[in-house]
Amino acid sequence: MTAAATPPRAPRLGELTAVDSPRTDDAWYDVLVTGDFTGADLTQLSTQGVRCERVSFVASDLQQARVIDTVFEACDLAGTRLDEAALTRVAFRDCRLNGAQFSAARMIDVRFVGCRMDGAGLRMARGERVWFEDCVLSAADFYAAELAGARFERCHLDNADFSQARIPDASLAGSRLDGIRGIGGLQRPTIDPTQVLPLAYSLMALHGVTIDDGSDGTEDSE
Repeated sequence: MTAAATPPRAPRLGELTAVDSPRTDDAWYDVLVTGDFTGADLTQLSTQGVRCERVSFVASDLQQARVIDTVFEACDLAGTRLDEAALTRVAFRDCRLNGAQFSAARMIDVRFVGCRMDGAGLRMARGERVWFEDCVLSAADFYAAELAGARFERCHLDNADFSQARIPDASLAGSRLDGIRGIGGLQRPTIDPTQVLPLAYSLMALHGVTIDDGSDGTEDSE
């Protein structure tokens, strides 16, 4: 199996203790979390062996958090700040991540499945084996991101921006690519036959191709 096809390693979860609202200034270990952290200051929080179910992290601050072996299931992370966070063996399933920010985050073995990520920011994110499956990534920002072994399968990538990114050998199978920008940031992508035309338009825009039908715009007079 090639490096590009190697799936992310799944989070390692043991026996969990259910808690509604663990302290925001502590490390979270081996707990099942179901509380509400809307707008909470969780800067530099450390989690390991954690499962979050239907938790609201809307507009919360998780910058520089250290998240290991953690599952977010049906959680709301709209507008959440995860800038410079370190994520290892993390899964987001059926989560709302509209406008969430992962700028300069380090992501190893991270999987997003069935998530809404309109306008999410992954500028300068670094990582390996980061997979997006059945996600809405419309207008997502991957500027200067470096993601080895990434996959975007059956995703909405319309108007997503990959300018200055380095994402080699990515699979784009089944994804919507209309209006995708910075296509040069996706090196040697794998696409299916239905994606040839929308990707061709993006490539022509990248290389400044002009389509000229030979007409000078004037009509011959009799």
